[in-house]
Amino acid sequence: MKYFIRTLFLTVLFTICFSKPVFSQANDVEAGLFNIGIGSVLGGVGAVINKKPGERTGKVLLKGLWQGAIGGYVVFESKRLVREFAETGDFGYVWPVKIVNSAGTSIIENAAANRNLWERWHLNIGFNRFEINTEENFRLSYRIMPAALVASFYPISEGKFHLKHSLKMGTLVFTTPKIEQDGYSFSGQSITNMILIREDQRGKLALPHELIHNFQYERVSGFNSFFIKPEKAIAKELGLTNLLKTYNKIFYNDYNAFLQAGLYWLANPGQEEYWKNNFFENEVEYYTNTLPKNNFFN
Repeated sequence: MKYFIRTLFLTVLFTICFSKPVFSQANDVEAGLFNIGIGSVLGGVGAVINKKPGERTGKVLLKGLWQGAIGGYVVFESKRLVREFAETGDFGYVWPVKIVNSAGTSIIENAAANRNLWERWHLNIGFNRFEINTEENFRLSYRIMPAALVASFYPISEGKFHLKHSLKMGTLVFTTPKIEQDGYSFSGQSITNMILIREDQRGKLALPHELIHNFQYERVSGFNSFFIKPEKAIAKELGLTNLLKTYNKIFYNDYNAFLQAGLYWLANPGQEEYWKNNFFENEVEYYTNTLPKNNFFN
């Protein structure tokens, strides 16, 4: 239980630190530093939580910080590539972008789990997670992300699956005649690692915008490593260790879905026209320039 309490405390601390970013991204230097900072903090905090017996806290912290920083920089570079997609409309950028982003988040996850930088790599497509383990024996595995799976019922119920866009984007894309929320009309929405867009040209133009939102959700996936020890400790106390092992072979708990949703809400709770001052929307705008200031939501 002590692992769970420590993880909860650090989660609250992390949420407070990043719910109100201290600066608006005005150039690539600031944008890069912000992503490096998030990766470094996630890597450092997670590494300390997952410290092995006999390891020195300072050494583990330093390793987590620099590994996470490398991952954060790679994530930043993937977003800069999305800018090329937004400017040209060339889908040829998207798969390379997705692979680079997955590499960055994999490095952050490894840092937060107190693993070596290269040990585990992943690629998420919708609620599907494909992993490559390179430590000792090379192994490819598949797991389901439960939060993303539950979230997928929304785009499934609201739209229809678009195979062509999904293959080009490397994520699950759904289309619908109209997207409305609180009296406003949208061109697209990001649902964890999935996208729902209008079936017209405006919807297609919104794809880079929603892809960055997907990356915001992925960016904090290192947070999931915070719960490795607490899950094992609780399972041991309840005599469910074998059940947890079986569960983890099938599922990968994507707690980052809840963290990102909470951070997004904390960016400006209760504000009606949330997109005007919401940091996450401003970040998307910085990379894609797809949010006209006056008439986008008409």
